[in-house]
Amino acid sequence: MGHEGQKGIKMNLRPYQEDTLKNVYASMRSGHRRILIVLPTGAGKTVLFAWMANQTQQNNKTVWFLVHRRELMDQTIETFEKFNISRAKIHIGMVATVSNHLEKLPEPDLIIFDEAHHSSANTWQKIIERFPNSFILGLTATPCRLDGKPLGKIYTDMQVGVSTADLIDSGYLSKYRYFAPSVADLSGIGKRGADFDQEQAAEILMQKAIYGDVLKHWHQYADGLQTIVYCASIKHSQEVAEAFRESGIAAMHFDGGTPTEERRNIVSNFRSGKIKVLCNVDLVGEGFDVPDCWCCILLRPTASTTLFVQQAGRALRPQPGKTAIILDHVGNYTRHGLPDDLRNWSLTDRVEQNKEYRDDGTLKVRQCPICYYTFPSGPDVCPSCGAEIKKTKEELKRIEAIRLEEIKQNRRERAIETVRDKPIECCRTLQEFQAWAKENGKTSGWAFYQWRRRFAK
Repeated sequence: MGHEGQKGIKMNLRPYQEDTLKNVYASMRSGHRRILIVLPTGAGKTVLFAWMANQTQQNNKTVWFLVHRRELMDQTIETFEKFNISRAKIHIGMVATVSNHLEKLPEPDLIIFDEAHHSSANTWQKIIERFPNSFILGLTATPCRLDGKPLGKIYTDMQVGVSTADLIDSGYLSKYRYFAPSVADLSGIGKRGADFDQEQAAEILMQKAIYGDVLKHWHQYADGLQTIVYCASIKHSQEVAEAFRESGIAAMHFDGGTPTEERRNIVSNFRSGKIKVLCNVDLVGEGFDVPDCWCCILLRPTASTTLFVQQAGRALRPQPGKTAIILDHVGNYTRHGLPDDLRNWSLTDRVEQNKEYRDDGTLKVRQCPICYYTFPSGPDVCPSCGAEIKKTKEELKRIEAIRLEEIKQNRRERAIETVRDKPIECCRTLQEFQAWAKENGKTSGWAFYQWRRRFAK
């Protein structure tokens, strides 16, 4: 499936993109007008729906393609220009601006929202409610609000496309190595709203020794790589950038209050390599196309799976020979798993909390105590440094508890088989009396009384 641009540049869709389009069109034909489309960070959502927007305009329909930040709007316009897609009936804009000037644009037949996990915000709702008969497509890698609540009150159908793991396996996203050396004790930080108190976290993380540890691990695992750092507050981000500069590394901080032109220059210098380390809070977490980012440093603890997936996924855009490095200094992996874990997204249920332990009592994700390499449990040696991986005390405790419960369950099952369809006189042990009582609608207290009356001395 391809699109021929005005100057002959062809937009070819990948197989999984074609599959997503087919599923979306099928959903629309079945009567759904508000559809949430889930594709991982780096799957090419903008390209895919630029193709769809063009197809829609060729049918003489009007399209609004809306984003929520200036950089994302600029990137979207660049995509349309790259493939020479006319915007005669396609209007690219920012949600906040458009929502305040709804009368200035022609009424849309199709609205495409990028980063649609923000759809419950008032400005987005104003647009959605104004055009109840328009088709609305929401694009996101994480189909839930930042607090984990679902979006089923807004969208009536959800189409989940290819997984992050599949994109890595097929080479559309880069492989990665995940290291999680702790640099501070954050166990005592409280919550502010649905997430951790970032000012409290920043206060702990803004210690000189911690900056030294962050720099040490960066030099050890990602020395010289283009790096994005996610920090807990603006002041924290500024100080991290300063710590890198003091060690001779070209680093800059920017945030939503940085003047537009300055922000553009910072991004341009980062892409060209003049800036090696880019520090921010949440600015680069969503839809921010930085293909030259080879490393992400997580210095912002978060309870939001959405935020974690968006931020950790920034480093996965492919480059020849690339293996991304993710340095998690705040233990986010213990709350959310790894970036390519398969997640069961839902329009009706909150995002599932990550299970730190498997059903057999072992850790779902294991960390090497020597090099801090973090990986799905399995091998008894570290895949990175070869160190022996021993089970933790908590794992051994859980495994033993599960073993004992299995023994008890087996005994219960045997007792039920022994007394089933037999008179109570056949019972000999307390467990058999309890099994008989359960089979015959009696209480466990009654069973204990009968056993004690007959056998207890």
